[in-house]
Amino acid sequence: MCNGNRIDKQTMKSNKQRRAEIKAHRLERAAALKVQLRTQDARQLSAGGLVPGMAMADKSRLAHYNTTFGEVPDFYLDQAYTCRDCGAKEVWTAKQQKWWHEVAQGSVYSHAVRCRACRQARRALRDAALRNEGANLLGDEVARLRALATTEKPTADALAQVEAALQSKWRSLRVVAIEVMGQWGGPRQIERLQAFAADRASSYGTWEREAANAAEKALARRAEKDREC
Repeated sequence: MCNGNRIDKQTMKSNKQRRAEIKAHRLERAAALKVQLRTQDARQLSAGGLVPGMAMADKSRLAHYNTTFGEVPDFYLDQAYTCRDCGAKEVWTAKQQKWWHEVAQGSVYSHAVRCRACRQARRALRDAALRNEGANLLGDEVARLRALATTEKPTADALAQVEAALQSKWRSLRVVAIEVMGQWGGPRQIERLQAFAADRASSYGTWEREAANAAEKALARRAEKDREC
């Protein structure tokens, strides 16, 4: 039994060491890519094929971000960062970025700020807080609003709820209201979304800019849905 425990501890230690080695390798690779980018265009890095720490972007999945400023990436590169909470050195890999932007549809302007352990700790604290009665008021409001999108033709009550949500103090609820309008479609809803999208010239961080981004996404998804039909 003692020998078995000693073997298990050795295996665990070996696995821990292996993870540390992988992390160190990724940090070195990200640092090397950063140095290379100082002397050559990123596109030259993949001239002979993909290099380690690089993943090509699927621009069709990022079309709703396309603007005249060219923010949509051609590819992703490993990025080193420092965890905001614990200060650990981490790497946001190119593959993780590709999943985040193209599958989870995270903003192309976002980037990793916390390590996995700190993200899990924050999630556990949030889940514990939400178990308290009434703690998830915003979540309940969002769920009710999203349920309205399942109706093909909005009722007067549903339209009133969306209008009320657009006046909410919570920006996230307003964004969901815009998404619901996109799900409904229809001339009136499309006109409203186009009006939101037209205000993209507003400064970063303002509600008008956030609404414009949300409306552009909703219009793109609506157009894709209409094509499928």
